[in-house]
Amino acid sequence: MNTRRAATRAALAVLAAATLILAGCATTSRTAPATPVPTVLAAKGASFGDFPGRPEGAALSAFARESLPTFESFALSNGIPVVVKRNTANRVQHLALYLRGGAAANPPASAGLEALALRTMARGSTSYPYAAIQALLDETSSAIGAEVSLDWSSYSLTTLDKYFDRIFPVWADSLVRPAFAKEDFDQVLSESRLALQTKEQNPWTKAGLVINDEFFKGHPYAAAPDGTKASLDAASLEAVRAWHSGPFSSNRMFVVAVGDFDPTALRARLEAALSSIPDRKFPLPPRVPAFAQAGKGRLVKHEFAQSRGIGYLRGDFAAPGTEDADYMPLGLGMKMLSDLLFNVVRDKYGASYSPSAYIRSFEANYGSLAIFKTKVSGKVKGYMDEAVAELAAGKVVSVDPGVSDGKQPRMALADSLPVYKALFTNELYEKQQTNAAIASRIAQSVISSGDFRSYLLDVDRIAAVTPEQVAAALRKYLLEGSLTWVVIGSKDQLLPTVDVDFDRFH
Repeated sequence: MNTRRAATRAALAVLAAATLILAGCATTSRTAPATPVPTVLAAKGASFGDFPGRPEGAALSAFARESLPTFESFALSNGIPVVVKRNTANRVQHLALYLRGGAAANPPASAGLEALALRTMARGSTSYPYAAIQALLDETSSAIGAEVSLDWSSYSLTTLDKYFDRIFPVWADSLVRPAFAKEDFDQVLSESRLALQTKEQNPWTKAGLVINDEFFKGHPYAAAPDGTKASLDAASLEAVRAWHSGPFSSNRMFVVAVGDFDPTALRARLEAALSSIPDRKFPLPPRVPAFAQAGKGRLVKHEFAQSRGIGYLRGDFAAPGTEDADYMPLGLGMKMLSDLLFNVVRDKYGASYSPSAYIRSFEANYGSLAIFKTKVSGKVKGYMDEAVAELAAGKVVSVDPGVSDGKQPRMALADSLPVYKALFTNELYEKQQTNAAIASRIAQSVISSGDFRSYLLDVDRIAAVTPEQVAAALRKYLLEGSLTWVVIGSKDQLLPTVDVDFDRFH
């Protein structure tokens, strides 16, 4: 039985109720303000009643309307903006400082330096050594985390409300006054090298490294967030300390807090803790350029002898950013394609353990078609072509629960779109079930639009998508786009793959 289809049917059975429940839980606030709160990060100084980018003529969804009063924003005296999202549904408090630019703010030669610095900071400050921090985090089941992505970096604190007063001073001190002890740096560097080595030894994660090298070549994203062998070999404690005296600048920063916070009390705490961070006028990278869309596809072959008769395939292509009008149409189209790939490549031909299609949500965005584990690397692109051709003809896997799986039924894209919209919307809610996930989504809105509320429009944007927009987005980015393909595996899997098969969809 098609397990993916079974999951779809199960989701349909509870979709309406789940969506309503999730929407309500995500926006509960006991102390919602009666009037709109002025914003710091809203685009063009807009008020809560004015949403740039809202689909013309569309009414705000219940999710957006109920979420708006749970926000408050302000700026610290050194200019760091702060967004507070009240969430009284749980006792977890999540606080994160974000640095704009992330990996893209570093040249490839120093790739991974920001990650090394933040992770070393998390191990100790001038007032709290590593052992004391770890004992406190263990005792309170709290976490201090450091993460670097392509567009931003974050330094976060997650704890229960009853422990916040104890953990916050540690988080703040490690930000402003890190110890940068040699033993801490050495440990972080060793862990980073081991993590990279682990990726190199796994054929699937190695495929990601190879295609990133090819697809990001000459682009700001070429600086890998976690570093490369060369950049990690060149890293030093002196370079990490210099980073904290330079790129660690208030003009890169903003703070997001999600939980049952008292905004007034939090503002006082943050002002006392972070206002000493200077504005060093660090030059932020210009808006990250989009990837090229047109041209013939190309294939890169990479031998990985240890895979022993198994191949892995991935094709990357330019995709619209989250604020682009094509983002939701293409996201829906890729979900349809993912189901088609599963039905054709796995169910019909048994050619792959897990085929999939998806787009991401970076400022310069891109998507992927992925084949995880295949024994027929030379044939699998033809099976993918078959699935893509069906979608191009306006056919998708039937989402009618009453149709038999064994007949591989299809239905018109237009007829299936309402169900795919519902499933896509439900997935968005599911991705916002934790305070940390909500904070990350708010940060993404800040980076991509300058307006922390932008993500609240996702439901409205999905609802406004038409079948014609889905077809047009698929044609523009996938059918007429340029894909960079990587096939990785043992030699017997590389030999049957032919370059001309990958120049376009046939």
